[in-house]
Formats: sequence, structure tokens, C-alpha cells
Amino acid sequence: MNNSPLSFLEIINLSTEFLQKKGVPNPKCDVEWIVSFITNKKRVELYLEFENPVELQYQNKIREFVIERGKRVPLQHILGKISFGSVELSCDKRALIPRPETEYLTELINERIGSKFSGKILDLGTGSGAILITLCKNNKLATGIGLDKSSDAIELARENASLNKLENVRFENFDWTQQKLENQYDLIVSNPPYLTIEEWKNAEDEVKFFDPKIALVSTDGTSDLCKIIALAESNLSKGGMLALETGLGQKTVLLPILESKFPKIEVIKDFTNRERFIIARKD
Repeated sequence: MNNSPLSFLEIINLSTEFLQKKGVPNPKCDVEWIVSFITNKKRVELYLEFENPVELQYQNKIREFVIERGKRVPLQHILGKISFGSVELSCDKRALIPRPETEYLTELINERIGSKFSGKILDLGTGSGAILITLCKNNKLATGIGLDKSSDAIELARENASLNKLENVRFENFDWTQQKLENQYDLIVSNPPYLTIEEWKNAEDEVKFFDPKIALVSTDGTSDLCKIIALAESNLSKGGMLALETGLGQKTVLLPILESKFPKIEVIKDFTNRERFIIARKD
């Protein structure tokens, strides 16, 4: 982009070409989000005004953001926020970027607990607080606690709870892989680390260099999930629910463990038709 006034269409095309050369996935979509964010216009409005010039102050900011995206900085970090279900969350390097798959997990849970759920929710490895905040905002009678061994993640989660004006959630710095849980919960949910080190090494740069490794990698991919299943057996109340996001192909390891502890188990596919979620009920 140069310093003369450019139209929306020119900016979108030039920026898309730049990001393509940098190997950015879905470059046009990311450019549209950046331009929409900077100019405070809906994405569809960009094409209704595609011949109109973009103000120079906006043009310079768009250039700055596009250059950052070209460095493979995640779009969510550049914009500083993300929409997740019914909530808006601050998003930065302190915690894993919430994924659409995890948003779908909250939808699956809400379908099963209904709109009048008043139980206690435990979110293990809460990260940004996305899961717990979404569930407790949709279920105002519920109370939730999110645990994470990362103090940075807990700080971000608390900011997000404040951003969404929630008083029925709290977050604590707690290593549930090493420390014992004392209380009983009606719902235990987790999107824990479930990548092997090899899977992490082969991930996109946005994941490998900007998401906290501690939030992604688990020994053999399943050690954290196995620990959660063991905790749920002891800390899930009668009739309670365990809801997990898992890695691809991990069902064969996890199901035999779950079947020895829980009588009712669902394995649910994600948007790409891959088995990713497990929901179990305790007698």
C-alpha cells in the first residue's frame, strides 16, 4: 500500500496478495476482519463501499495490522479480542486462543443441561475463561470455578469475567495435575492440553509461536485427559456430567478408561466430522 488514498477494494486486494506471499491461511478473510475492525464497518459493508477511498488514518492502521499478520501474529492477538458464543473475550499471548470447536463444546453442554441449570461447574485448564464464562453467562443460576496452573491465564480469565460483568464465576491459580481437589461438582468440563510434542512441532506458526506451549502439549497427548477422568470419578456429584475436548484418534485410549467409571458415554464429532468430544454421565 502507498500513501495516496486507496479504495476499500484496492486495500483488500493488495493486502490479500501480501498475506498470500507470507503463507497466511485464509488471507482475504483476515484482511476483511482487519479492515472491518479499523473502519468500524461490517464486512458486508466493505463491498457496498468498495470504490470509496479509505481515510488515510485508517489506511495507515490497516497497513500496520496487515504487516503484523504477515509475521504470522494471530489475527485474534492483533485485534485483541474474539467473539465466542454469546460473549466477547480479550485475547492475547497469556492463554490459548479459543477455537470454534471449543465454542461448539459449550453449545453441546448447554443443550444437555438446559436453561435452568443451577449446579456447580468446574473448568480445568480454564485458560482465557472462555468455556466457563460462556456457560455461566447462559446459566445465571449456576456457579463456576476455573482452575489453571498459569498465573498469566488466570489474570486474563479474571479480566474477561469482569468484561462480561459476571459475578457467578471465579478463577484460581491451581495445578490440578499435582494438587488434590476437595469439592464436588455437577459439571466438570475441560479443553486440556492434548497434542503430542510431534503434533506441536508440525502445527502452524500461529499456534507454535504464539499460543502457550503449556496449554497445548501433554505427555503422549492423553496424560492430562486421563488425569481429568480420574478426578471426575472422585469429584463429580451423583448424576453429574463430564465434558471433554480431545485430540484426534484419542477415543481408543480414553473410552476403555471412561467405560470402567461412567455408565453413559457420548462421542460427538466436530464440524469436520472428526470425533473430538466426549460427554459422560455419572450414576
